[in-house]
Amino acid sequence: MDTPTQRQIMLSFAYMAYCGELITTPSPESTILGYINSAMPKIPPIAAPNDTWHVVWGPAVYTVPGALYQDNMMYVVQNQVDRTQFAIAIRGTNGTADLDWLMEDFDVLDMMNWPPGAASPTPAGAKISESTSVGLQVLFAMEGQTSTGSQTLMDFLATQTASAINLCVTGHSLGGCLSGTLALYLKENKSWDTTGNSIVSCITFAGPTAGNADFVNYSDSTFSSGPYPPNWDTSLGTNCDAVRCNYDVAPQAWIASNLSQGSGSKATSPLFETYGSNLDFTQMGFGSYAAWLYLVENLFPMVAAGITTQNYQQIVDSAPQLAGTFNKVGTPADDSLLSYLKAFVAEAAFQHSSSYPQILGVTQLLDSSIIKKD
Repeated sequence: MDTPTQRQIMLSFAYMAYCGELITTPSPESTILGYINSAMPKIPPIAAPNDTWHVVWGPAVYTVPGALYQDNMMYVVQNQVDRTQFAIAIRGTNGTADLDWLMEDFDVLDMMNWPPGAASPTPAGAKISESTSVGLQVLFAMEGQTSTGSQTLMDFLATQTASAINLCVTGHSLGGCLSGTLALYLKENKSWDTTGNSIVSCITFAGPTAGNADFVNYSDSTFSSGPYPPNWDTSLGTNCDAVRCNYDVAPQAWIASNLSQGSGSKATSPLFETYGSNLDFTQMGFGSYAAWLYLVENLFPMVAAGITTQNYQQIVDSAPQLAGTFNKVGTPADDSLLSYLKAFVAEAAFQHSSSYPQILGVTQLLDSSIIKKD
Protein backbone atom coordinates (compact mmCIF):
# COMPACT_ATOMS: atom_id res chain seq x y z
CA MET A 1 0.00 0.00 0.00
CA ASP A 2 1.18 3.53 -0.77
CA THR A 3 1.37 5.94 2.14
CA PRO A 4 -1.87 5.24 4.04
CA THR A 5 -4.27 7.96 5.09
CA GLN A 6 -5.12 8.63 8.71
CA ARG A 7 -8.60 7.27 8.00
CA GLN A 8 -7.19 3.96 6.79
CA ILE A 9 -4.90 3.68 9.80
CA MET A 10 -7.62 4.46 12.32
CA LEU A 11 -10.18 2.25 10.55
CA SER A 12 -7.72 -0.61 11.02
CA PHE A 13 -7.58 -0.05 14.77
CA ALA A 14 -11.36 0.46 15.01
CA TYR A 15 -12.10 -2.88 13.34
CA MET A 16 -9.38 -4.74 15.24
CA ALA A 17 -11.31 -3.79 18.37
CA TYR A 18 -13.80 -6.50 17.38
CA CYS A 19 -11.14 -9.19 17.81
CA GLY A 20 -12.27 -11.80 20.31
CA GLU A 21 -15.74 -10.32 20.90
CA LEU A 22 -17.38 -13.77 20.88
CA ILE A 23 -15.08 -15.28 23.51
CA THR A 24 -17.10 -16.27 26.57
CA THR A 25 -14.38 -17.59 28.84
CA PRO A 26 -13.35 -15.42 31.81
CA SER A 27 -10.44 -12.99 31.36
CA PRO A 28 -10.18 -13.07 27.55
CA GLU A 29 -7.69 -10.19 27.39
CA SER A 30 -4.54 -12.20 26.68
CA THR A 31 -6.27 -14.12 23.89
CA ILE A 32 -7.59 -10.91 22.35
CA LEU A 33 -4.13 -9.35 22.55
CA GLY A 34 -2.78 -12.35 20.67
CA TYR A 35 -5.44 -11.89 17.98
CA ILE A 36 -4.56 -8.19 17.61
CA ASN A 37 -0.83 -8.86 17.44
CA SER A 38 -1.45 -11.54 14.82
CA ALA A 39 -3.71 -9.26 12.75
CA MET A 40 -1.54 -6.14 12.61
CA PRO A 41 1.16 -7.48 10.22
CA LYS A 42 -1.61 -8.55 7.81
CA ILE A 43 -3.30 -5.15 7.53
CA PRO A 44 -1.42 -2.93 5.03
CA PRO A 45 -1.96 0.56 6.58
CA ILE A 46 -0.29 -0.52 9.83
CA ALA A 47 2.16 -3.13 8.51
CA ALA A 48 5.69 -2.76 7.13
CA PRO A 49 6.89 -0.99 5.06
CA ASN A 50 4.43 1.52 6.55
CA ASP A 51 4.83 2.57 10.16
CA THR A 52 4.08 -0.29 12.54
CA TRP A 53 2.31 -0.02 15.87
CA HIS A 54 2.41 -1.83 19.19
CA VAL A 55 -0.24 -2.32 21.88
CA VAL A 56 0.94 -0.46 24.98
CA TRP A 57 -2.23 -0.54 27.12
CA GLY A 58 -4.85 -3.25 27.30
CA PRO A 59 -6.82 -4.61 25.75
CA ALA A 60 -9.23 -4.01 28.60
CA VAL A 61 -12.57 -5.83 28.57
CA TYR A 62 -15.77 -5.16 30.49
CA THR A 63 -18.54 -7.72 30.88
CA VAL A 64 -21.69 -6.97 32.86
CA PRO A 65 -21.58 -9.18 36.00
CA GLY A 66 -23.42 -12.41 35.32
CA ALA A 67 -23.56 -11.86 31.54
CA LEU A 68 -22.12 -14.34 29.05
CA TYR A 69 -20.80 -12.03 26.36
CA GLN A 70 -18.41 -9.10 26.64
CA ASP A 71 -19.87 -5.59 26.48
CA ASN A 72 -16.89 -3.28 25.95
CA MET A 73 -13.26 -3.43 24.88
CA MET A 74 -10.61 -0.74 24.50
CA TYR A 75 -6.88 -0.70 23.81
CA VAL A 76 -4.08 1.78 23.11
CA VAL A 77 -1.35 1.51 20.48
CA GLN A 78 1.85 3.49 19.91
CA ASN A 79 3.57 4.19 16.60
CA GLN A 80 6.96 2.48 16.60
CA VAL A 81 8.55 5.00 14.23
CA ASP A 82 7.14 8.24 15.66
CA ARG A 83 6.64 7.38 19.32
CA THR A 84 4.76 10.60 20.00
CA GLN A 85 1.77 9.11 18.12
CA PHE A 86 -0.80 7.12 20.10
CA ALA A 87 -4.26 5.82 19.22
CA ILE A 88 -7.10 4.71 21.48
CA ALA A 89 -9.45 2.18 19.85
CA ILE A 90 -12.91 1.48 21.27
CA ARG A 91 -15.02 -1.52 20.25
CA GLY A 92 -18.52 -1.04 18.85
CA THR A 93 -21.63 -2.90 19.97
CA ASN A 94 -21.21 -6.61 20.57
CA GLY A 95 -24.20 -7.82 18.58
CA THR A 96 -24.51 -10.99 20.68
CA ALA A 97 -24.62 -9.11 24.00
CA ASP A 98 -28.22 -8.15 24.78
CA LEU A 99 -27.25 -5.94 27.70
CA ASP A 100 -24.81 -4.03 25.49
CA TRP A 101 -27.69 -3.13 23.15
CA LEU A 102 -29.99 -2.17 26.03
CA MET A 103 -27.51 -0.21 28.15
CA GLU A 104 -25.29 1.50 25.59
CA ASP A 105 -27.41 1.76 22.42
CA PHE A 106 -31.11 2.03 23.22
CA ASP A 107 -31.15 3.95 26.54
CA VAL A 108 -31.73 7.28 24.80
CA LEU A 109 -34.86 8.71 26.37
CA ASP A 110 -33.02 9.85 29.51
CA MET A 111 -30.21 12.36 29.14
CA MET A 112 -27.27 13.25 31.36
CA ASN A 113 -25.32 16.46 31.82
CA TRP A 114 -22.10 17.12 29.99
CA PRO A 115 -19.44 16.62 31.26
CA PRO A 116 -20.24 13.26 32.89
CA GLY A 117 -21.16 13.55 36.55
CA ALA A 118 -21.58 17.34 36.50
CA ALA A 119 -24.35 18.83 38.63
CA SER A 120 -25.19 21.21 35.79
CA PRO A 121 -24.27 21.04 32.11
CA THR A 122 -21.28 22.90 30.72
CA PRO A 123 -21.97 24.66 28.46
CA ALA A 124 -25.57 25.34 29.44
CA GLY A 125 -27.95 22.83 27.93
CA ALA A 126 -25.31 20.34 26.76
CA LYS A 127 -26.50 16.79 27.39
CA ILE A 128 -25.64 13.28 26.23
CA SER A 129 -27.76 10.15 26.21
CA GLU A 130 -27.73 7.95 29.28
CA SER A 131 -26.37 5.20 26.99
CA THR A 132 -23.36 7.32 26.06
CA SER A 133 -22.83 8.31 29.69
CA VAL A 134 -22.90 4.67 30.81
CA GLY A 135 -20.39 3.76 28.09
CA LEU A 136 -18.01 6.53 29.12
CA GLN A 137 -18.16 5.56 32.78
CA VAL A 138 -17.26 1.99 31.81
CA LEU A 139 -14.28 3.24 29.78
CA PHE A 140 -13.04 5.43 32.64
CA ALA A 141 -13.21 2.49 35.09
CA MET A 142 -11.45 -0.05 32.87
CA GLU A 143 -7.94 -1.13 33.81
CA GLY A 144 -5.56 -2.35 31.13
CA GLN A 145 -2.24 -4.09 31.37
CA THR A 146 0.92 -2.12 30.60
CA SER A 147 4.61 -2.97 30.79
CA THR A 148 4.53 -1.93 34.45
CA GLY A 149 1.20 -3.31 35.63
CA SER A 150 -2.51 -2.53 35.49
CA GLN A 151 -3.74 1.06 35.13
CA THR A 152 -6.81 3.04 34.16
CA LEU A 153 -6.62 4.82 30.83
CA MET A 154 -6.21 8.25 32.42
CA ASP A 155 -3.40 7.07 34.69
CA PHE A 156 -1.64 5.42 31.78
CA LEU A 157 -1.82 8.54 29.62
CA ALA A 158 -0.30 10.56 32.45
CA THR A 159 2.76 8.29 32.35
CA GLN A 160 3.23 8.95 28.62
CA THR A 161 3.18 12.75 28.63
CA ALA A 162 6.54 13.84 30.00
CA SER A 163 6.67 15.26 26.47
CA ALA A 164 3.66 16.23 24.36
CA ILE A 165 1.99 13.40 22.44
CA ASN A 166 -0.43 13.18 19.51
CA LEU A 167 -3.44 11.17 20.62
CA CYS A 168 -6.17 10.03 18.21
CA VAL A 169 -9.30 8.27 19.48
CA THR A 170 -11.18 5.98 17.11
CA GLY A 171 -13.96 3.42 16.94
CA HIS A 172 -16.76 2.08 14.77
CA SER A 173 -20.52 2.14 15.47
CA LEU A 174 -21.01 2.45 19.26
CA GLY A 175 -17.23 2.77 19.36
CA GLY A 176 -17.57 5.72 16.97
CA CYS A 177 -20.07 7.42 19.26
CA LEU A 178 -17.91 6.80 22.33
CA SER A 179 -14.64 7.75 20.64
CA GLY A 180 -15.84 11.21 19.66
CA THR A 181 -17.22 11.77 23.15
CA LEU A 182 -14.13 10.44 24.94
CA ALA A 183 -11.89 12.57 22.70
CA LEU A 184 -13.89 15.66 23.64
CA TYR A 185 -13.48 14.84 27.34
CA LEU A 186 -9.72 14.33 26.93
CA LYS A 187 -9.43 17.55 24.95
CA GLU A 188 -11.19 19.71 27.52
CA ASN A 189 -9.91 17.91 30.64
CA LYS A 190 -6.11 17.84 30.49
CA SER A 191 -5.50 16.39 33.96
CA TRP A 192 -3.81 13.44 32.20
CA ASP A 193 -1.47 15.66 30.16
CA THR A 194 1.66 16.59 32.09
CA THR A 195 2.77 19.06 29.41
CA GLY A 196 -0.60 20.58 28.63
CA ASN A 197 0.46 20.64 24.96
CA SER A 198 -0.61 17.22 23.73
CA ILE A 199 -2.89 17.16 20.69
CA VAL A 200 -6.16 15.25 20.86
CA SER A 201 -8.01 14.30 17.68
CA CYS A 202 -10.54 11.66 16.72
CA ILE A 203 -11.66 9.75 13.66
CA THR A 204 -15.05 8.16 14.21
CA PHE A 205 -16.72 5.65 11.90
CA ALA A 206 -20.48 5.09 11.63
CA GLY A 207 -21.17 6.62 15.02
CA PRO A 208 -24.78 7.09 16.19
CA THR A 209 -25.76 10.34 17.85
CA ALA A 210 -24.25 10.99 21.28
CA GLY A 211 -26.05 14.10 22.46
CA ASN A 212 -28.30 17.07 21.84
CA ALA A 213 -27.78 20.19 19.73
CA ASP A 214 -26.08 22.14 22.54
CA PHE A 215 -23.62 19.31 23.07
CA VAL A 216 -22.95 19.03 19.33
CA ASN A 217 -22.37 22.77 18.94
CA TYR A 218 -19.91 22.69 21.82
CA SER A 219 -18.09 19.63 20.46
CA ASP A 220 -17.85 21.09 16.96
CA SER A 221 -16.50 24.42 18.19
CA THR A 222 -13.98 22.74 20.50
CA PHE A 223 -12.51 20.55 17.76
CA SER A 224 -12.57 23.26 15.09
CA SER A 225 -9.96 25.23 17.02
CA GLY A 226 -7.20 22.68 16.29
CA PRO A 227 -4.28 22.20 16.62
CA TYR A 228 -3.87 19.42 14.06
CA PRO A 229 -1.74 16.29 14.46
CA PRO A 230 0.87 15.22 11.85
CA ASN A 231 -0.42 13.99 8.46
CA TRP A 232 -3.89 15.34 9.20
CA ASP A 233 -6.22 16.45 6.42
CA THR A 234 -6.47 20.10 7.45
CA SER A 235 -9.05 20.77 4.72
CA LEU A 236 -11.58 19.19 7.10
CA GLY A 237 -11.43 22.33 9.22
CA THR A 238 -11.68 20.25 12.39
CA ASN A 239 -9.66 17.62 14.20
CA CYS A 240 -12.80 15.55 14.68
CA ASP A 241 -13.23 13.56 11.48
CA ALA A 242 -16.70 11.98 11.63
CA VAL A 243 -16.73 9.40 8.82
CA ARG A 244 -20.18 8.30 7.68
CA CYS A 245 -21.42 6.45 4.61
CA ASN A 246 -24.49 7.91 2.91
CA TYR A 247 -26.05 4.42 2.82
CA ASP A 248 -25.50 3.75 6.53
CA VAL A 249 -28.69 4.33 8.53
CA ALA A 250 -27.12 3.89 12.00
CA PRO A 251 -25.75 7.46 12.18
CA GLN A 252 -29.28 8.70 11.46
CA ALA A 253 -30.64 6.98 14.56
CA TRP A 254 -32.42 9.04 17.23
CA ILE A 255 -32.75 12.13 15.01
CA ALA A 256 -36.49 12.69 15.21
CA SER A 257 -36.85 14.27 11.77
CA ASN A 258 -35.59 11.07 10.14
CA LEU A 259 -38.70 9.26 11.35
CA SER A 260 -41.16 11.98 10.48
CA GLN A 261 -43.65 11.50 7.68
CA GLY A 262 -42.35 12.48 4.27
CA SER A 263 -44.26 14.43 1.68
CA GLY A 264 -45.86 13.58 -1.63
CA SER A 265 -48.67 11.39 -2.84
CA LYS A 266 -46.91 8.26 -1.54
CA ALA A 267 -45.53 9.42 1.77
CA THR A 268 -42.75 7.57 3.52
CA SER A 269 -40.09 8.29 6.15
CA PRO A 270 -36.68 9.89 5.38
CA LEU A 271 -34.87 7.03 7.14
CA PHE A 272 -36.51 4.50 4.84
CA GLU A 273 -35.75 6.61 1.77
CA THR A 274 -32.01 6.06 2.29
CA TYR A 275 -31.66 3.62 -0.61
CA GLY A 276 -33.84 5.57 -3.05
CA SER A 277 -35.08 3.63 -6.06
CA ASN A 278 -32.93 0.63 -5.06
CA LEU A 279 -35.36 -0.10 -2.22
CA ASP A 280 -38.49 1.96 -2.74
CA PHE A 281 -41.22 1.13 -0.23
CA THR A 282 -43.80 2.85 -2.40
CA GLN A 283 -43.45 0.02 -4.94
CA MET A 284 -44.99 -2.64 -2.70
CA GLY A 285 -48.25 -4.36 -3.46
CA PHE A 286 -51.47 -2.49 -2.63
CA GLY A 287 -52.22 -4.32 0.61
CA SER A 288 -48.63 -4.08 1.83
CA TYR A 289 -48.44 -0.42 0.95
CA ALA A 290 -51.64 0.27 2.89
CA ALA A 291 -50.07 -1.35 5.98
CA TRP A 292 -46.87 0.59 5.37
CA LEU A 293 -48.76 3.87 5.08
CA TYR A 294 -50.40 3.16 8.43
CA LEU A 295 -46.94 2.79 10.02
CA VAL A 296 -45.69 5.97 8.35
CA GLU A 297 -48.70 8.01 9.43
CA ASN A 298 -49.09 6.62 12.94
CA LEU A 299 -46.18 4.60 14.41
CA PHE A 300 -43.23 6.59 13.05
CA PRO A 301 -44.59 9.98 14.21
CA MET A 302 -45.24 8.46 17.63
CA VAL A 303 -41.62 7.29 17.89
CA ALA A 304 -40.39 10.63 16.56
CA ALA A 305 -42.45 12.47 19.17
CA GLY A 306 -40.84 10.35 21.89
CA ILE A 307 -37.34 11.56 20.99
CA THR A 308 -38.10 15.10 19.82
CA THR A 309 -37.49 16.63 23.25
CA GLN A 310 -33.98 15.16 23.39
CA ASN A 311 -33.10 16.96 20.12
CA TYR A 312 -30.35 14.54 19.11
CA GLN A 313 -27.98 15.81 16.44
CA GLN A 314 -24.84 14.55 14.72
CA ILE A 315 -21.39 15.97 15.37
CA VAL A 316 -19.81 17.60 12.31
CA ASP A 317 -23.14 17.13 10.56
CA SER A 318 -22.09 19.00 7.41
CA ALA A 319 -19.09 16.74 6.72
CA PRO A 320 -19.18 15.12 3.25
CA GLN A 321 -20.20 11.47 3.46
CA LEU A 322 -18.57 8.47 1.85
CA ALA A 323 -20.42 7.36 -1.28
CA GLY A 324 -21.88 3.91 -0.68
CA THR A 325 -22.67 1.27 -3.27
CA PHE A 326 -25.99 -0.51 -3.00
CA ASN A 327 -25.50 -4.18 -2.23
CA LYS A 328 -28.01 -6.61 -3.72
CA VAL A 329 -28.68 -8.31 -0.37
CA GLY A 330 -31.22 -5.50 -0.05
CA THR A 331 -33.34 -6.67 -2.99
CA PRO A 332 -36.85 -7.72 -1.82
CA ALA A 333 -37.88 -11.27 -2.68
CA ASP A 334 -41.43 -10.12 -3.48
CA ASP A 335 -43.69 -7.07 -3.08
CA SER A 336 -44.75 -7.82 0.52
CA LEU A 337 -44.05 -5.51 3.45
CA LEU A 338 -42.16 -8.24 5.32
CA SER A 339 -39.92 -8.83 2.32
CA TYR A 340 -39.14 -5.11 2.02
CA LEU A 341 -38.40 -4.78 5.72
CA LYS A 342 -36.09 -7.82 5.64
CA ALA A 343 -34.30 -6.37 2.63
CA PHE A 344 -33.92 -3.02 4.40
CA VAL A 345 -32.42 -4.64 7.51
CA ALA A 346 -30.03 -6.76 5.42
CA GLU A 347 -28.86 -3.73 3.43
CA ALA A 348 -28.51 -1.63 6.56
CA ALA A 349 -26.38 -4.32 8.24
CA PHE A 350 -24.10 -4.58 5.22
CA GLN A 351 -23.66 -0.84 4.85
CA HIS A 352 -23.00 -0.36 8.57
CA SER A 353 -20.40 -3.11 8.91
CA SER A 354 -18.87 -3.94 5.53
CA SER A 355 -19.00 -0.78 3.46
CA TYR A 356 -16.30 1.20 5.30
CA PRO A 357 -13.38 -1.23 4.70
CA GLN A 358 -14.49 -1.59 1.09
CA ILE A 359 -14.77 2.13 0.38
CA LEU A 360 -11.50 2.96 2.18
CA GLY A 361 -9.61 0.07 0.58
CA VAL A 362 -8.76 -2.00 3.65
CA THR A 363 -10.73 -5.14 2.84
CA GLN A 364 -8.46 -7.28 5.02
CA LEU A 365 -10.59 -6.00 7.91
CA LEU A 366 -13.50 -8.10 6.58
CA ASP A 367 -11.43 -11.31 6.62
CA SER A 368 -12.52 -13.43 9.58
CA SER A 369 -9.18 -15.24 9.54
CA ILE A 370 -7.51 -11.89 10.29
CA ILE A 371 -10.08 -10.26 12.56
CA LYS A 372 -10.75 -13.35 14.66
CA LYS A 373 -13.81 -13.02 16.85
CA ASP A 374 -13.96 -16.33 18.72
